[in-house]
Amino acid sequence: MIKKTFGAPLQTTDTTLYEVPNSKKAQWVLLYATNTAGSTSNFTVGFYDSSESTTLDVFDGYSLSSKEFFKIGGEFNEFIAMYAGDKIVASCDTNNAITMLVSVIEENDVIQGG
Repeated sequence: MIKKTFGAPLQTTDTTLYEVPNSKKAQWVLLYATNTAGSTSNFTVGFYDSSESTTLDVFDGYSLSSKEFFKIGGEFNEFIAMYAGDKIVASCDTNNAITMLVSVIEENDVIQGG
């Protein structure tokens, strides 16, 4: 099991923040967003489910005021299960206005020694 954090400034088109590698599974445990711009900006976060080839909206047009932050997750047993090829994607309405971090716990998808 490996804990990892990924981040990026968001753009007006989808930015892939994390993709589960082949032969791995992951738990998405935290999302943290901050607005570094001088005005309110909206962001969207999606979960790409590779088994269904579809993106599900987690947040759609969530408004974040200037210099404010948003956090969800981080508590024990709060996670979204992810499998190889699944992705966390995000965008905002103004390039570079929102910076987003996601934390995951990644592990092998194969039972060891079994």
